[in-house]
Amino acid sequence: MKKLLFLSILSGLLLSFSWPGIGVFPLIFVAFIPLLLVETYILDSRGRTSWKVFGYSFIAFFIFNITTTYWVWHASVGGSIAAFIINSLLMSFAFFLFHKVKRVLAKRRGYFALIFFWISIEYLHLHWELAWPWLTLGNVFATMPEIVQWYEFTGVLGGSMWVLVINILLFIWWDSEKIKKRLILPCIILLIPIIISLLLKTDFDEGEMIEVVIVQPNIDSYNESSFNIEDFISLSESKITESTELLLAPETVLQVRRDENNFIKYPDIKKLLTLQEKYPKLNILIGATTKQNDVYNSAIFMSKDKDPTYHHKTKLVPGAESIPYPALFNRFKNLLSVELDGVVGHYTKGEDITVFRNEKVDILPLICYESIFGDVITGKKSNIIAVITNDGWWRNTAGHKQHFQYARLRAVEQRKSIVRSANTGISGLIHSNGKVVEKTNWEEEIAINVKVPLNDKVTFYNRYGDYIGRIFSFIAVLLLLSSFVKKRIKKIPTS
Repeated sequence: MKKLLFLSILSGLLLSFSWPGIGVFPLIFVAFIPLLLVETYILDSRGRTSWKVFGYSFIAFFIFNITTTYWVWHASVGGSIAAFIINSLLMSFAFFLFHKVKRVLAKRRGYFALIFFWISIEYLHLHWELAWPWLTLGNVFATMPEIVQWYEFTGVLGGSMWVLVINILLFIWWDSEKIKKRLILPCIILLIPIIISLLLKTDFDEGEMIEVVIVQPNIDSYNESSFNIEDFISLSESKITESTELLLAPETVLQVRRDENNFIKYPDIKKLLTLQEKYPKLNILIGATTKQNDVYNSAIFMSKDKDPTYHHKTKLVPGAESIPYPALFNRFKNLLSVELDGVVGHYTKGEDITVFRNEKVDILPLICYESIFGDVITGKKSNIIAVITNDGWWRNTAGHKQHFQYARLRAVEQRKSIVRSANTGISGLIHSNGKVVEKTNWEEEIAINVKVPLNDKVTFYNRYGDYIGRIFSFIAVLLLLSSFVKKRIKKIPTS
């Protein structure tokens, strides 16, 4: 029992210390091996074993979740506990199903089942109302996009598949008396994607450029009165020139709720319009809470000679911005409201991403949480991506670092330059190959002027989104049915 507990903890720590902002990514390629040793030992023992596999795997994944996303605690104690538990349960459930299928269908199909079940769980975590895909395995390469340039074809789920395949092959080698020949295959599968990545053409930033001013106002997330429109305009004008075509400001920088029908009548909006009149090419993209009949977390595009256009956030943070499955969770709303000073579940989800267009540039806006969902952009054509966010809720922890790094994967998937404005955290420019060209520091009040390349490339992933998740989910269902049928057949007595 002590040995199994040690191996479970070791898996949890290897997963944790492979993660961006905490450790080094190569550890991810061996992180599942101790847990696979646990499963093998339990499978070879007698009696009812499934609950043991679930229990030991839960220990590993709970350590993984707490160590990598501990910073959620600063924004919401209740929300962080719920995220730790639900995410760990989902991961453990995938491992539990793998064990059940392996018992019935034998080792080879069992290991295939682990890949299909795990990615199915990750796909679910991208699309249900409790979505929390922060720990999708493919995100682990966010600090090294050079080796996953093929994400433009697969998205991050392709990275998850790569991680699982290498872990399984290395475990099979380890579990087979370490025969040297069996080490060749995992080495090949490890190296081929890296070689492909290095051979891919990744420089799509040689075309037309626009000048963008990115503002990081460093507003206290816990003190709305700290924002001053005059200071914001002064900071912006320190970098705006006659050639500036876009001023980018962060999520909900305009913190008082705005009526979209009367948006340009607010005094601070009039001051922004006056700023816009001073510069011939200037467009403004800014974040605010807006309302029509419902309340939205919005990105507003103020273009020259046009009425403002709005993008309403389509991926809301469960608990803080929306109450998932209200019939089940509304009973906890009052408790969360006390914890979050009454601000809970008050936003309405937008129906779709709105691309902001003018005569020269098509800007695809992503608001905070949306930027960790690659599939949300599927089918959208643009030539630049703008991320606006407020990472101040998490304080100076790994959270804001991970969030910035994940944007590098969106750049690769879509082959678009990304301009990112954080209230505080990290703002900057990321090129279409994931390279960070310029970035700011935590708690830095600053505006930066950057030249941003435009391109109209449409990637395979942009066309088809998370097709790997859809295909693998279908296969996972077939494996479950096959396992169930075979188990029932075994129980039928022969005459």
